[in-house]
Amino acid sequence: MNSQALLALGEEKWVDVPDDIEDPVSGLIGRRGFEDRARRRLGMQLHAASALTLVEIDHIDTVRARYGPDCADMIVRGVGQCLLNEVRGHDVVGRIDASSFAILHTDIDLAAVRAVGQRLRVAVQSMRFYAEDGTAIPVTVSIGIDGMTRSARAQTPDLQNMLARAVDRVEAARAAGCNRVVAPDLL
Repeated sequence: MNSQALLALGEEKWVDVPDDIEDPVSGLIGRRGFEDRARRRLGMQLHAASALTLVEIDHIDTVRARYGPDCADMIVRGVGQCLLNEVRGHDVVGRIDASSFAILHTDIDLAAVRAVGQRLRVAVQSMRFYAEDGTAIPVTVSIGIDGMTRSARAQTPDLQNMLARAVDRVEAARAAGCNRVVAPDLL
């Protein structure tokens, strides 16, 4: 495992901290770990297509404001585990910010990626979450997908560009009313 030396706060010594530190709320790898693993996976690909799926929990700030941070964390944890359970074992799944998850799919038929996105959307929508007072909290996600065939690129794709295009598609899904999957026409 790679490690990075970090200066411990208030101490004069250096400690090793793993690059792919687990996110304490979701139990998934965090953004830096996701990016490191995703770049390695993309670099190993020879002839297959790849896709990046960005999953954003809809209205999580409203949940946090109304029911508190513990309830929002419960939803983040539940959605993260749902995503992990719904994808293939070699797909890379991470939490990349407060309410967003990224999934790198490699060695996949790009035509199947949109179906995977729909399956993830339905799986999250089917989950049941409850506040401490017993109130049911409906949870949905907006999903943006970017994909690329190996033949369409001369070298390893730029993960940041794939992520930026997926973010644009999440924003389009949210603008259309949330709880949607937006993918390029080639998918």
